[in-house]
Amino acid sequence: VERHEPSEITDRGQIVGQIGRGAMGIVYAAYDDQLDRKVAVKVLRSDTLRREPQARERLLREAQAMARLSHPNVVTVHEVGDHDGEVFIAM
Repeated sequence: VERHEPSEITDRGQIVGQIGRGAMGIVYAAYDDQLDRKVAVKVLRSDTLRREPQARERLLREAQAMARLSHPNVVTVHEVGDHDGEVFIAM
């Protein structure tokens, strides 16, 4: 079972709760204290990294692709990073 405390994912805010989980990652609702806004944070599941060593690079490419787009039906990427060994996208 994967559990994350707010400070374990990002230093910028508080995790409010889990929105969903898929084969690759877990998405959390969060609040970005620095920018005073709600965000979603997608974190790679640790079992995904064990099964697919290239998953980290795939998530970073996903973030880059989303960041290039500007469309009402595509989320805006605010931050991508690695925190305590976990890759995340804040959107």
